[in-house]
Amino acid sequence: MEPHQQQRIAELPPYRALLVVDMKDFSGEKESDHARITEQIPLILEQTFRRRGLDEVWRSARFHGTTGDGYFAGFDPHHLPTLLDPFLADLQAELEYQNRVRPGDRPMRMRVSLTVGPMTDSGRNAISDGSGNTRIEAHRILDDRSVRDLLTRSNATTCVAAIVSGRVHDDVVEPGYTGEDPGLYVPVEVEVKTYRGQAYLRVPKPSGDLLRNGFSAPRPPEADGADEKPRGSVEGGAGPTYTGIAQAHGAVGHVVVGPDARVNTGSGHQINDARNEGDGVAVFGTSNDGVQHRVDKGDR
Repeated sequence: MEPHQQQRIAELPPYRALLVVDMKDFSGEKESDHARITEQIPLILEQTFRRRGLDEVWRSARFHGTTGDGYFAGFDPHHLPTLLDPFLADLQAELEYQNRVRPGDRPMRMRVSLTVGPMTDSGRNAISDGSGNTRIEAHRILDDRSVRDLLTRSNATTCVAAIVSGRVHDDVVEPGYTGEDPGLYVPVEVEVKTYRGQAYLRVPKPSGDLLRNGFSAPRPPEADGADEKPRGSVEGGAGPTYTGIAQAHGAVGHVVVGPDARVNTGSGHQINDARNEGDGVAVFGTSNDGVQHRVDKGDR
């Protein structure tokens, strides 16, 4: 930078609390029902606030909008305690009610994330309102495996699985601004795309495997002590061995093409049922974290 040049100073946007919800298995619904469900989600959120006479909190949203299979809303941060308690428990109760009165439909279950930080806010609910790293954080933690697993490892009794940012936990939960015991929030390390950070899980009504084993998914056998297989190891398979990049994790692994092939990639994720598809690319099955991997063929 030249001495006479000065870096442009930008005004810090106001701090906002951001609530994001996402429907589980929205893609599994009939296409003809997608529009109806999309329209129903904000109505369910509104009704959740009405359960405690908190209509004014919902109406005070600074910006809001649909994500197709979910919804987001930004609030003044002084509403953060309410967005945790009683909102999460009331959302669980509202979804239970909706599932009772809609017995023929797939049970509605939601993931919820809550963050706080600087976000753009024009006061007009403009399309760019809510922009900023805090918004990115809200969607990244909502997509993390840890919160997805909560609904996978529970039954339909559990309608809500929430994840809150470290800042929300440290500024609101831990100091006691909610009526909840901080021990109800379980810390997790989140790694989604380029985002890395600590967040906290909260489930108002656990069920199934969450009651048996807690909020953290049991580790796969290959990751436990003496039974752990070396990373990059291969078992079974009738075809040639290829070395390539497991793109979903950026890890080098060896691939044996064949119906019984199993591979532990360089990131330690076991993958089953490797198969050959076309020249130049080996595509192989789903890893133990539910991710489809692809390997570009290299040397045999």
